[in-house]
Amino acid sequence: MPPGDRGLAKLRELRETLVGLDRPGPPDQATAVAVAEVMSQLWEFCRAVSEPEVVHAIETAAEYPALRSTLSAHWSAQLSRDETRTSRRVLADAGRTGLRDVSMLAVEDYQGVADELRLLGGRSAERAAVIGCGPYPETLMALQASGLVRRLVVGIDRHEPSAVLAEAVTARFCDAGCGVEIDRSDAAAVDYAPHDLLVVANGLRGKARLLDRIRRTAPPAVRVLIRLPLLMGRLLYEDVERDLRPGWTVTARHRATPLSETLLLERSAGTSPLIGV
Repeated sequence: MPPGDRGLAKLRELRETLVGLDRPGPPDQATAVAVAEVMSQLWEFCRAVSEPEVVHAIETAAEYPALRSTLSAHWSAQLSRDETRTSRRVLADAGRTGLRDVSMLAVEDYQGVADELRLLGGRSAERAAVIGCGPYPETLMALQASGLVRRLVVGIDRHEPSAVLAEAVTARFCDAGCGVEIDRSDAAAVDYAPHDLLVVANGLRGKARLLDRIRRTAPPAVRVLIRLPLLMGRLLYEDVERDLRPGWTVTARHRATPLSETLLLERSAGTSPLIGV
């Protein structure tokens, strides 16, 4: 059996397992553990399929859109659950220990963000926003702790439970350095005029529309760090690089993981914001 067909067969198997685990209402412990195991298998599958020709064979199959729709939805839900658990655990641990030092949290997460921030070449910003900050806003906290933002870092997340946890975590760990706020707005409707640095989460949906909104409202010197999937990472996260809207130039890039990279976008020469359009 060709590798592409074997890959599709594995994806069908994972989808059928997930569909069989679907139940009305919140999952019980056994179901939650089973779903997490399927998600682990899905991640390992995506990491293992590294040949571009195999990825192409899978992505061009007629059944791929339906497979992707189901699997990516479950993946997003699992990530949200994992981040929510992490946020609550960190807050509980801090409550027991009195820990308030942000540098003690998730060293590997901060290292990953630090690698991305090197794309900025040391250039600081007045105000930054992390779009799609999530319930455990490690990117926001790492950016605030980096010293690269002078006045304010805003986390944007319209999901109320996520915003509540993000506020609690940042209130606990971000009491030094520039200010921090959580904005519950729809990212596609935000006026980005006050911000000169933006970070777009990999898991965000509607990235092309968001880039249009940023282009129309952000200042001319805005810089955008956008995380995008590679290879089979496109099964799990929305891709947009091949559909970047006019007006943006990729000025630097960093291969964050085997399945993702971060691009630094700046305005193309001759373009300007279209405020109010």
